Amino acid sequence: MKKGWLVINAFIKMSKFGDVYDFFKKAATGRGISLEIKRTDELCAYHDADMRMFGDPDFVIFWDKDVHLAKALEDAGMRVFNRAEAIAVCDSKILTAIKLKGKVAMPRTVFAPKTFDGVGYSERSFIETAAAKLGLPMVIKEAYGSFGWEVYLARTLEEANSIVDKIGAREFLMQEFVKTSGGRDVRVNIVGDRIVSAMYRYNEKDFRSNVTLGGSMRSYVVDDAQAEAALAASAAIGLDFCGVDLLFGKDGEPLVCEVNSNPNFKSSFECTGVNMAEEIISYIEARI
Repeated sequence: MKKGWLVINAFIKMSKFGDVYDFFKKAATGRGISLEIKRTDELCAYHDADMRMFGDPDFVIFWDKDVHLAKALEDAGMRVFNRAEAIAVCDSKILTAIKLKGKVAMPRTVFAPKTFDGVGYSERSFIETAAAKLGLPMVIKEAYGSFGWEVYLARTLEEANSIVDKIGAREFLMQEFVKTSGGRDVRVNIVGDRIVSAMYRYNEKDFRSNVTLGGSMRSYVVDDAQAEAALAASAAIGLDFCGVDLLFGKDGEPLVCEVNSNPNFKSSFECTGVNMAEEIISYIEARI
């Protein structure tokens, strides 16, 4: 019997995460695979030890963003899906934009300069420079975040400065606001080089379409241009599976907004009926 680990965050207790873990367990069992859940806190204290002291899995599904732990598992010779480097790129919206530049169409982007705790963004001229380039309103995104919680819309320079006050010393980027896609996007779920499902997300009360923030959803069939953009983004980052968020450009052209290395696919399952866990388990089984 093949054996695998599902590595999960030790501290997130949201039910929608637990449901995804159950999807994986059931999908593995259905294929005669033993899948053991490992919390990050159970493993992290042993980064400098042989990680195989905890077992000898045939594969690891890394359903978290602890890139240091993922790298430690790789260094121990384990087959990790997704790999640490790809997770790190997706975790940072700045690194994602850098990695995808010139490979896919994206909204115009300006990165905030780096600062430090206790210093903050005491000089703000770069905000005016970004606004002049991107126009107002513009989107401000913290580099790290999920479910749209750390994404803001600045309609004026005053609002932009207030948002930066809230962000503090955390890294962020500024992007043009794609008016033709306000409150709507497409989530494309990919496993390997295949699109397994897609859903159209929309919110009439918020510029963000995230279902967690009150958005609605319906099953969606991507067109050729959307499929090409989503698959190109996944391949450029080197992902085994992911969720790619696409915006609608001025003339309907797809713009890659974000790429998620471990998309929470409970909503996608409810919307499309496609169980991404089964697709991922099948993909891994063919490669071990």
